Amino acid sequence: MGALEEVSTLAAAVAERRSLRLWDIQVSGRPGQAVVRVFVDADGGVDLDTVAEMAQELSRGLDLHDPIPGRYTLEVSSPGLERNLSRPEHFQLSKGRKVVIKTSSTLVPEGHRVEGTIVAANRDGVRIEGGHGAVEVPYDEIKSARTVFEWN
Repeated sequence: MGALEEVSTLAAAVAERRSLRLWDIQVSGRPGQAVVRVFVDADGGVDLDTVAEMAQELSRGLDLHDPIPGRYTLEVSSPGLERNLSRPEHFQLSKGRKVVIKTSSTLVPEGHRVEGTIVAANRDGVRIEGGHGAVEVPYDEIKSARTVFEWN
């Protein structure tokens, strides 16, 4: 099992114990100077105390299991208002939210960028309703996707 998988397993266990949803994990940098970013969420959002408690418990677990060689920095936070969407469950949980999706092929006349509101998401793709009408975007066509926060 690689470092990312070990971190994911530990983070998922800690998040589940705290009734949180593990949104994403990113490991960047080089050995001895890695940065481990863990994003957690909950239906009502997460507060700073919850994030701090998650970070403390996860840090203890990482110290015990030592999956990252050398020194690393652990960052735990919420995915934020404008969050990256990378898995089918991310799209399903974001139904009704405005998104920007960059695709690998041209799905709308404007090019590789689809903007609109998620109206449906299943295991194969996501349906976006926007100024271009409804567009079905298969997950394998998505290069990047994120929600867009709109100030009212």
